[in-house]
Amino acid sequence: MAGLIALLVVLVIVGLLVRKIRRASAHESAQVPPAPPLPAPPSSSTAVRPPVPVRPQPGPPRPRQARGTLHTAPPPSRPARVRPGHRWIPRGHDVAVGGVELRGGLLYVGAGMPDAGGTGVEPALIDPALPVDLRNPDWAGESMGYWPRYAEISPRARGAYLSWLAGGRAKPDAYIGYVFLYFYGLERRLLTEIPQLDDADAEFATLVGEVRRLLRIYRGNRSFRGYAEGLLDAVALIDPAVRYDRAAPPVPEWSHELPVELKLGLAQLAVDGRPVPADWALSWYGHHPDAHLRTPALRCPDEFLELFTKRYRAKFGDGMVVKPNKARLSTSYYAASRGFYGHVTLENTKLPDVGKLTGPITKLRDLVEGVTSDLDAYSRYLGRNPDGAGSPGAIALLPGGVSHKPSPETEALWSWAAQSIGSDGRGVTSAQELISRWPTKTGKLAKADAVAVAQLLEHRGLGIEPDVRFGGSAPTPTSSVVLFRRADPTVSAPGTEYAAALAIINLGMLVAAADGAVSEPERRALRELAIDELDLSDDEKLRLDAHAALVLTKPPTPAALRRRLEPLPPSRKAAAGRLLTTIAAADGQVTPDEVRTLERLFTTLGLDPGEVYGTLHAAATSTDELTTTRIPGAQRSGRTIPAPAPSPAGASTLTLDPERLARTRADSVRVAAELAEIFAEDEPAPPPPPPAGAEVGGLDSAHALLFHRLVEQDTWSRAEFDALAAEIGLLPDGALEVLNDAAYDRTDEPLCEGSDPIEINQDVVKDMLG
Repeated sequence: MAGLIALLVVLVIVGLLVRKIRRASAHESAQVPPAPPLPAPPSSSTAVRPPVPVRPQPGPPRPRQARGTLHTAPPPSRPARVRPGHRWIPRGHDVAVGGVELRGGLLYVGAGMPDAGGTGVEPALIDPALPVDLRNPDWAGESMGYWPRYAEISPRARGAYLSWLAGGRAKPDAYIGYVFLYFYGLERRLLTEIPQLDDADAEFATLVGEVRRLLRIYRGNRSFRGYAEGLLDAVALIDPAVRYDRAAPPVPEWSHELPVELKLGLAQLAVDGRPVPADWALSWYGHHPDAHLRTPALRCPDEFLELFTKRYRAKFGDGMVVKPNKARLSTSYYAASRGFYGHVTLENTKLPDVGKLTGPITKLRDLVEGVTSDLDAYSRYLGRNPDGAGSPGAIALLPGGVSHKPSPETEALWSWAAQSIGSDGRGVTSAQELISRWPTKTGKLAKADAVAVAQLLEHRGLGIEPDVRFGGSAPTPTSSVVLFRRADPTVSAPGTEYAAALAIINLGMLVAAADGAVSEPERRALRELAIDELDLSDDEKLRLDAHAALVLTKPPTPAALRRRLEPLPPSRKAAAGRLLTTIAAADGQVTPDEVRTLERLFTTLGLDPGEVYGTLHAAATSTDELTTTRIPGAQRSGRTIPAPAPSPAGASTLTLDPERLARTRADSVRVAAELAEIFAEDEPAPPPPPPAGAEVGGLDSAHALLFHRLVEQDTWSRAEFDALAAEIGLLPDGALEVLNDAAYDRTDEPLCEGSDPIEINQDVVKDMLG
């Protein structure tokens, strides 16, 4: 009997225990609803979307505040049971909860605080009345749901969370759910209460600083990093700090929208009527989704910014002034806390959204494209020579006005050139001296190298003759060059009248050197005829003086003149003869040696040499004009004709009438302009156009022709390729890069592969022609 009674007692006790366990389980189920599965967090800081349905925006928004207006998605329709009495604990204030001393503030503590939607309990609110288990804390967060509320997590989880808060909120391996729970409070304060406070600058900075501190510690968690960065971007809209006096946001390779800080700075500039600085303008363009920065801007960012800044200021002065538009500045943020129920929209009612304007982007596009094109050659050089920045070849390709630290080789070349120039502003030196200082592998300067040398010297205000860019030939190891100081290095090409002056100098040196030397009076008279009679700039005059010094080192021969004049028609040969006569008489007298030289030159031209003396004699004794042709327009006056030099003993020198000579010079200039082309370097014939209907997208006619020639066979030796490019008038390395760039743009693969031999990818050919 006793055994039976004991059994009944045991059964009753077991029943009571089962009922108690079931009650506890039901209570926990009511406090913590099932959580949805954890999604893969987004990587973008501006588009964080947990897997909850995005509910429609409410109808009428709340009244706008000075800092901004908050709009949230409507909450679900379940009521919240709350008790009154809650407050925000600011920094510097401590509070005790569940036997734990929480120092540092930045918490919501109490009861009765609704969430941002107005119907639930604020997830971040720490209710001191709720039980806390500090003896067995849930450090791993095993009892936590995905969107936790402090009121709904287990006592064990509260114990771990409060301990984490009390421990400095900096434990790197803390369960990320506790970090989020604390983050919810910062998010709520920043988005709903700071915008409504009149004097919250200090607290705003504190809260933003705290979010950034958490981000530094827990940025390894992709989900938290996305929410934290998104919040910082969103609240930048209501940041009271001035933005436009800071450095502009860095330019990315591509951006799908303007960052908030950029929008904010541009808006403040527009409201204040201040010009947009160059770095802000470039950042605006670089972030714009409809804009595109090409390779030179990304490969050479410092040089690009420097050149862009100079041209931007040259065009817009202190900068563009943008007028405010009607659209207001706003941003959208997907809140981490479930109390917001989705998207939050912040609107700054005082600032316009000028980032939506397209007019400024259109103005900047032309400027950016021009800078990009001018840096293209430099960028391609660095693409082929990644370590070549600062070298002579790289600096030579930099556009004028762009600086870069030169290499020792570049500095040495500049120093040598400066020391080669005398007190008169120019100096004749051996071309071999120059070639030895240029990084060439062949021991001579190709035309491309000669162009680069001239461009490199321009960076230090120097010039060179001959200059291949203006009709000169490339220096050879046995030739001479003249280095000179430029008056204006920014002016690269001489004007149209320079060619006429060049013809006079070349022909004049041929006649003046007939007696074995060119006297100083002859030089002055020749310069007067070649320079003073023409409208030349100071820089052109210096270049012409340098060319004259170069011609003196090796005057043109009659044979060279005959070769150049042979194709001319008789009328132009006769004009050349008159010009030669005028040049010979430029100093007011003609020596017997000069007469004999003129007679030989007349013979070379196919003219009657007997006309030389008669023409000169008429100039000495008659007041009739040598020619009847005059150029239109006002003539120069006030010229001093040099006095005739004493004749050498025993020589019969013809002295000419100075007034008559002056009247013939205008016609001489016209004739010189007509003959200028005979002293121009022979230019290669332009390449024939590609076959009809065989255009290749993105390539000009020369490169398109090279493309069609290359694809005729599968492989080319490097020597064959170089010869083919030269035949078309292209530099081999540059042409190869242009073709491959076009292929990459079309197919993401190169057209030409390998170095020697060069293989043609025929699959790419089909795609480029398709």
